[in-house]
Amino acid sequence: MSRLSSFIRARTAAWRDASHQRESYWHKRQDSIYLQYVYFIARVVGGDARSVIDVGSNGCAYLEWLDWIPRKVSLDMKNPYHSATVEGIRGDFLTTPIDERFDLCLCLQVLEHIPEVESFAQKLLGLAPHLIVSVPYKWSAGRPDHIHDPVDEEKLHSWFGRESNFHILVQEPFKPKPRLVCYYDRDHPDRQIEESEVAGRRPARVLWA
Repeated sequence: MSRLSSFIRARTAAWRDASHQRESYWHKRQDSIYLQYVYFIARVVGGDARSVIDVGSNGCAYLEWLDWIPRKVSLDMKNPYHSATVEGIRGDFLTTPIDERFDLCLCLQVLEHIPEVESFAQKLLGLAPHLIVSVPYKWSAGRPDHIHDPVDEEKLHSWFGRESNFHILVQEPFKPKPRLVCYYDRDHPDRQIEESEVAGRRPARVLWA
């Protein structure tokens, strides 16, 4: 076998392994309870949205659930999700120019990985008037990729420079580690979501057949 053929086979195998890992990441999370909370909140605060960006998607396809939003963008350093209805952009969020502004922004299970987290959080707030964030809540330090653990409300406040408009702890069944899901209304930091807004949320779609 030639060196070129060996190189091609090795690269192909590496690509398949990476693709399998990405699919496994989404496969293990697609029915997570915290994502249902994100979906519910998006239907309340983003019911009239015409555009949405997901920062740090790692190949996850939950943007497809927001099927009433015509403009959907996924941005990730290595593995942006993309499809016929979602534009994928590969790039570093802090250094990638984003001239477009969106109606809704998602950033789920990302901030705990980011060294320049304050700058990252402030750029998120600048992208859209409505922002939904999730983080691991008070997970013990020790994971090398989770450089800010344990994350709590105080750390989020220091990163965003304000409290969230709404937050909720979400516990997955049979798992000991909760997540914190937060909603920020950029232009109305004191806004409280009214019951009438919740009642008027977008109808849910069937996520699993």
